[in-house]
Amino acid sequence: MTTTGSLSRGCFVFKGKKKKADAADYFADDDDSHASLRCDLYQDHWEQVNADIQILQSSMNSKIFEDLLQFIKTAHANFSLGDANHSSSRMNEIPTAGLITGVNTPDHSVMFTNLLDLLMDQVTPHLAVLKSKDCANTKQIMTKITGQLMGKTDLLDIGSDNEDGGNVNVKKISCTMPVLSAWYNHLNKRKRSHSPKKRKSTDGKVLGMPDHPPVVIVLEDLESFNPHVLQDFISTCSNYLDQLPLVLVFGIATAVTAVHRLLPHQVSSLLCLEKFHGPPSTKYLTQVVKEVVMTPKYPFKLGSKVFQLLLDIFLYHDFSVMNYVGSLQFCIMDHFHGRHLSSLCCSVEDLIKHTKKLTGEKVEKIRQTPSFMRYVECQPPAEQIRLLEDDNHLKKLLPTFMHNLETYHSYFFPVLECLNILTAGLPKHPLGKQTRELYHMCLQSQIVDREEYKEAMGLLRAMSRDELLDLVQQCTEKLLQVVDLPEELQEAVEKMLELASKFDNIEELANMANPEEDDAEPEPLTALPKKKMSMKDLQQKLQEIKQKKKKLTVYEAVRNEAIDYFELLFRQYLRCYKQFPLHEAVYYDAANEVKKHMNASPRAAIHTALSNPYFYLQNDVLKQDTSSVTPDLPDICIVYKLHLECGRLINLYDWLQAFIMIVTATEEKASSRKPDKTLQARFIRAVSELQFLGFIKPTKRKTDHVARLTWGGY
Repeated sequence: MTTTGSLSRGCFVFKGKKKKADAADYFADDDDSHASLRCDLYQDHWEQVNADIQILQSSMNSKIFEDLLQFIKTAHANFSLGDANHSSSRMNEIPTAGLITGVNTPDHSVMFTNLLDLLMDQVTPHLAVLKSKDCANTKQIMTKITGQLMGKTDLLDIGSDNEDGGNVNVKKISCTMPVLSAWYNHLNKRKRSHSPKKRKSTDGKVLGMPDHPPVVIVLEDLESFNPHVLQDFISTCSNYLDQLPLVLVFGIATAVTAVHRLLPHQVSSLLCLEKFHGPPSTKYLTQVVKEVVMTPKYPFKLGSKVFQLLLDIFLYHDFSVMNYVGSLQFCIMDHFHGRHLSSLCCSVEDLIKHTKKLTGEKVEKIRQTPSFMRYVECQPPAEQIRLLEDDNHLKKLLPTFMHNLETYHSYFFPVLECLNILTAGLPKHPLGKQTRELYHMCLQSQIVDREEYKEAMGLLRAMSRDELLDLVQQCTEKLLQVVDLPEELQEAVEKMLELASKFDNIEELANMANPEEDDAEPEPLTALPKKKMSMKDLQQKLQEIKQKKKKLTVYEAVRNEAIDYFELLFRQYLRCYKQFPLHEAVYYDAANEVKKHMNASPRAAIHTALSNPYFYLQNDVLKQDTSSVTPDLPDICIVYKLHLECGRLINLYDWLQAFIMIVTATEEKASSRKPDKTLQARFIRAVSELQFLGFIKPTKRKTDHVARLTWGGY
């Protein structure tokens, strides 16, 4: 065999055409046109919802940010470079804003991002943001501040802090307060020499930033900072207040007492602290639910199970509105992605166009919808045949079904607000205090048939005139605030105004009543039968006579008229959505899907992955009985299944031998099973991974043993 040295080999790459992934591909099914349609509906719907949420968030934070910006602007109003009396007048106190953000930590980043944007636009360009994970010592704090303020990280001294004398990378600028002071002094001198004329508004006020913009340092998570590092940093800052107009902003998740818990009195006395409370996350959630979920503006609606699940995740897990919004986005996406009927979830005008493109297969899926089947059962026989056999007839009815749902929502939510106004202040709150609690009851079943509703109506009939008059006026104002109020509800407003007028003029109505009727004598008790009666029959007969004798006062008559009218209103407009055909097109109630994706159980997922790796890896080699242990399994799966057979304490040597026996079972010299270094390393790595996952831990009770932390099966 000869070899040729001149032979050369090459690898040539030919670039193929890139196929850009389209979002509609993820919605694809057997009908590509409808997949694209559902994708477009999802994107349009989410863009509108997200825009409203952003506007709502800005309005919620506007008040607290206005006060905070005003505090920072005026914190160093009299500051001037070279003023030796400035620090003494402030008594070395650093202006500090304690922004109480609440425990909903996922929302903090959004809040601070908005705050920094406002500070940069209206107050100062000198901003630095510190996080506890990046500030283990004072040098790291100064490095972060100097780098963010000066914007020249390549010129900073960021040498190593190793005590053993590591390689020190010496740069031109050291990260110290004197350097910052000199930089600020130089910056303001250059600014004064090149400053243009200041703009003035129409009222004569000077616009723009102050002559000496403050240096704002934001500590996002104050409670997580090292107390000793924080103390040294604050003490250092207090010594340079005559050279730097420093302002600190503390992000506090719990309460202001956290400042006194972290700082001793001699350090906390250096702060001129002022509290600013951010809006509570529960209040923010209530606004999101009212403005986004409980509104006729969007066709998409949450079903009863999903609505309650998202609230439970918020109230019992994270208190994060951002996570709630993310879950809401998932619900919208999953609704349009996994349900062919969601192509009907649009405006009636667009729906008329979409129905013309429906194929026979799509129409048949509509007929299989449970709500539509119930609707068909209630129709006459001739209409049933047309609905089940004539596709064109069904297509003509689809816009009518969706229009009925749209009309239902336009009446439902304003009337729901009226019911909440009437019942929110009742004793024991039978229908809840928040509108979202009442809404969940309406989603579950017919609200007027519930015992809680009947109890609430009974309590309303025992109210005084002033209380009931105030509630009627509130209901009237709420309906008048609704944009595009339906005509029927406008008539309801006129009726409420009439009832309020009657409550105001009770005395005049009482004087106009017939006095002869008031002086009428009650019927004698001779109406009782003379034959012997049981105690129960006698009691019932006496109650009937009492009702006949009792004459309602003018106020009681007006009160009953008002409550009767409201009950009629609630019975007419607060029907459960499940009564409408094809409500599945707009209502999403797949609670199991949401729970699986947004509120997963990590313990069950880890157990599934270790006992049945095929579930996640989808490798045919791993497709086997979950109770068997084969060498084809990953090492950690083998070690995990072996540890399930052990007691509280596991002998590492026996565990290793069992592992080697399984791994070498298919080898020719399996009988020797020598624990070579490779097998030992694989075993040790698998055991370490189990320890990291929390299944075992080292123990001193026995040598060469580990303790099992889990017990029992799933």
